Amino acid sequence: MRSNKNHPFRKKWGQNFLRDDNIINKIITCLQVVNSDTVLEIGPGEGALTYPLSKEVKEVHAVEIDPLLVEELLRKKPQNMAVHQADFLDWDLSHLPSGYKVIGNLPYYISSPILFKLLEDFKWSRMVLMFQKEVAQRIISSHGNKSYGRLSVMCQAFCKVNLEFTVSKHVFIPKPEIDSAVVSFSPLKEFPIDISQFSEFIKLSFSQRRKLLKNNLAPLQAEDKLEKFAQLRPEEIRPEEFIELYSRIYIG
Repeated sequence: MRSNKNHPFRKKWGQNFLRDDNIINKIITCLQVVNSDTVLEIGPGEGALTYPLSKEVKEVHAVEIDPLLVEELLRKKPQNMAVHQADFLDWDLSHLPSGYKVIGNLPYYISSPILFKLLEDFKWSRMVLMFQKEVAQRIISSHGNKSYGRLSVMCQAFCKVNLEFTVSKHVFIPKPEIDSAVVSFSPLKEFPIDISQFSEFIKLSFSQRRKLLKNNLAPLQAEDKLEKFAQLRPEEIRPEEFIELYSRIYIG
């Protein structure tokens, strides 16, 4: 989002407008677009990413919750840009073509729900998203680390994730409390599992981080299928091992 001094910043929507052209160009480069691409942008703001993108791709779908920003976007939009006034969590992804790409600067307070929604859709071919640095570190965290948790497992089980670069808090208006980071996501092979169900399984697995997995998963009455993992804490288990466990319990 590029800053507009006349725009009333809405704290409830986590608005922090990006004002650095170099960072904007780096983010777009990371998305690796071609002219046949359809791009979904989450929270376009005033179009700092949107307008340059629209010159390089077939179409852009920009989903923005702020009606004042939507009004501004509609006034300036090119022909290949569609503006949707909506809360992204309520917006229907089904009309986007398979292989679409995703870009956006995600508000801290809903970054995880947005990611989970995109993982459940899983028709996209690449995503480049900006998060508060703390969230980015959780996404890329390896097992055994304190920052490793449900978000790490969900992203790494289904995607190759890469922290592309960090972004100083000083290039935003208003200035956030901490720095941000840009993370790219490329889908791994499709797994024959219910991603929504897997997400709930991981949530249950991490329900009490310091307890052994057998205790957290006791409601499933599946201790005989846990084997060597029963005596481990959830943070000690790799994403691919969680997939193995899920398959044993739910698929057999």
